[in-house]
Amino acid sequence: MRLLSAIHNWLVLDDSDEARNRDIVPIPVHRRRWKFDGFVSYWAISSMCAVTWAGGSSIMYMGLTGAQTMGVIVIGNLIISVSALVNSIYGTKYHIGYSVFQRVVFGVKGSVVGVLIRSILSVVWFAYQAWLGGLCINIILSSWSQSYLNMKNTLPESVPMTTQELVGYVIFLIISVPVLMVPPEYYSPFLASGSLCIFFIGIGITAWAVVDNGNSYGTMMTKQLSTANSLGWAWIYGINSWYSSLVAGISNQSDYSRFNKKEWHSHWGILIGCNVAGFIIPLFGIVTASALAEKYGQEFWMPNDICMFWLQQNYTAKSRAAAFFCGVGLTVSQLGVNCVGNAISGGMDLASVFPRYINIRRGAILCLLLSWPTQPWLFFNSSSTFLTVMSSFSVFITPLVAIYLCEFFIIRRGIIKLSDCYVFSKNSIYWYTGGVNWRSLLSFVCGSAPGLPGLINAANPNIGINSGAMHLYYGSFIFQFAITLAIHYFLTFFFRVPIGERDMEDYFDTYSPAECAKLGMIPYAGQVFEGEDPEYIVIEESK
Repeated sequence: MRLLSAIHNWLVLDDSDEARNRDIVPIPVHRRRWKFDGFVSYWAISSMCAVTWAGGSSIMYMGLTGAQTMGVIVIGNLIISVSALVNSIYGTKYHIGYSVFQRVVFGVKGSVVGVLIRSILSVVWFAYQAWLGGLCINIILSSWSQSYLNMKNTLPESVPMTTQELVGYVIFLIISVPVLMVPPEYYSPFLASGSLCIFFIGIGITAWAVVDNGNSYGTMMTKQLSTANSLGWAWIYGINSWYSSLVAGISNQSDYSRFNKKEWHSHWGILIGCNVAGFIIPLFGIVTASALAEKYGQEFWMPNDICMFWLQQNYTAKSRAAAFFCGVGLTVSQLGVNCVGNAISGGMDLASVFPRYINIRRGAILCLLLSWPTQPWLFFNSSSTFLTVMSSFSVFITPLVAIYLCEFFIIRRGIIKLSDCYVFSKNSIYWYTGGVNWRSLLSFVCGSAPGLPGLINAANPNIGINSGAMHLYYGSFIFQFAITLAIHYFLTFFFRVPIGERDMEDYFDTYSPAECAKLGMIPYAGQVFEGEDPEYIVIEESK
């Protein structure tokens, strides 16, 4: 019996109910450790990674010059930062994350819709970034051993990866595990160190490329690589593409803004981190690729490819040292952006769906394990269109963001009844119809539908669509947002939803006594509210 009891205690995080555990209730004061530098670092490392470094290449091939591409990135970053800031406010004020807010928007049962969509994104992007992390691990190991650099591939030709790539990927997953064990409130220093690493690596690689090319940065800043689109639509599609690459960060911003010590920390941290770092790293990528293309007649868009190029050209002490330090910095960067931006966010989602059995750590490890069946090597080493489809997932995320903003700012005027977010019964005002808010579901379906033809065409170019549908897809970040916002507003206007009032008592120990006085709330009394029944229960710590 003791063994069964121990197994139960390990599996079940909280015997209280099916609606919450320690990781999804509003964050108390003692866990709010993120300051201004933490939010700057979060967005800096989201921008200062290998994917963002190479991000300018896809935009340039839409028919823009390097200078025009940087203009697209500036506008895209401004849209991203403002959207992320606005979408972080419910987390800042109520200290709840993305997954709990889904209960307000879709209902306590319907919340699974938004949560599962982002969970899928988290798993796929974790796998993608982990594979890149494995390539960075290979830089380090290759700088140690020329035999490893020239490792013979022992896998069959039918397998779309090499032995070396597999080794690097496995090692990266292994070293990710201890990082995922750290509670999210303590990630700020790690993110800051990763951001600094990639920043100085970027300066070093870019300076080397320009000097190696005779102090010339090449011609890409003024040269078009393609004339595939008209200039106007190339700009719009470029902005949409850049926005799509970071749209998951927009939707989940409240997962981290709920840890802020002060509201302005997250607001200014998002604006500065996204716009400053998001400009510098793509500029490094374009300048480096331009200089090396002029020097060697070959385009190098990924920083890890440049490091391997050093080792393959001249395996000297100088090149090995440069590759080693760059490999370490790139690995730290990949660990930061992948663990925090993908695995931890996915863990938060799964903790909301299965609160009795999964906390953030367990959910993050599950995301890591699911990266294997995702087969990220297909993204890089085959003609798979899966990554193209995932990059177009803003077709679904943009309508969600529009619904969130409409729901919080226009319909509810910033009012959330926290206690009812954790009641899975008709006693909750977020029960709606059978636990589901059909208005939000209908708004989501109607808002997503216009972008589907373009998504289908991206997955299979042989399926043709007319120019109107294609242009709507190019500007989905504008058109789908406006369509969804309008539909959701009018649905809710004609079919009213209960708004409720803020809790008059701090049932979750969320606020300090000073904050309670400012909000007109009764301070936390050591117990947590349980529905509309007057009895109270205590939420246990995660085991």
